[in-house]
Amino acid sequence: METPNLSRQHPYFPIDLDLPHYEENTKDVLEILAIFGVVVVVTMTATWWYVSGIKRPKFSFLDKLKLCWFVSCVLIHIVIEGYFSLNHRTLAGSQTFLAQLWKEYGKSDSRYISSDNFTVSMETITAFVDGPLCLLTALAFIKNRPDRYVFQLIVSMMQLYGDVLYFMTECRDDFQHGELWHPLYFWFYFVFMNIWWIIVPILCIIQSYNRMCCAQNKTDAMVTKVSISSKKRH
Repeated sequence: METPNLSRQHPYFPIDLDLPHYEENTKDVLEILAIFGVVVVVTMTATWWYVSGIKRPKFSFLDKLKLCWFVSCVLIHIVIEGYFSLNHRTLAGSQTFLAQLWKEYGKSDSRYISSDNFTVSMETITAFVDGPLCLLTALAFIKNRPDRYVFQLIVSMMQLYGDVLYFMTECRDDFQHGELWHPLYFWFYFVFMNIWWIIVPILCIIQSYNRMCCAQNKTDAMVTKVSISSKKRH
């Protein structure tokens, strides 16, 4: 009996990946990327416009960019990655927009289509822990709360750790879940669209570290000053 050519059933790697419920997307790649891009741009533009109208605290250019980042992360983590977490078993055969978005991205990493244990676990934590933390971080900065850099440090560490694991696990699997070096699937989807969750969190961690060290130095100096004044009075 002739073995069926599984590579013709779907566009994912490895070619023998069994996806009997797979259905080809009804939207083309440009339409999917355009809708996704417009939603992200609108989210960032609305965030920029909103925080620009806040008088106290007065946000710098970099502060506004950072707030746009965290609000965009709320959208991506909770809505997009949350959808994956809840619907990963049926993605391959679904035609909702978010399912088609994931099926397109899956061409760079089929672990999202095959319900890989690590990917499902990581994205579930990202959606239901990192997402709300990003929202709390953005609100903490908008309200000028004293714990804003604590939230920033925690969520940035989680984002960095998750993304490093994401890259390293695929590297240890010899990049078998996508077409290596492909200009769209590897360099744009896999590398470019994920590298930001390494670059930005590192910058946020450095900023949080510096601000918290500065605050601690001021507290230590104040405690020392009070202690010296108390000794002089006695």
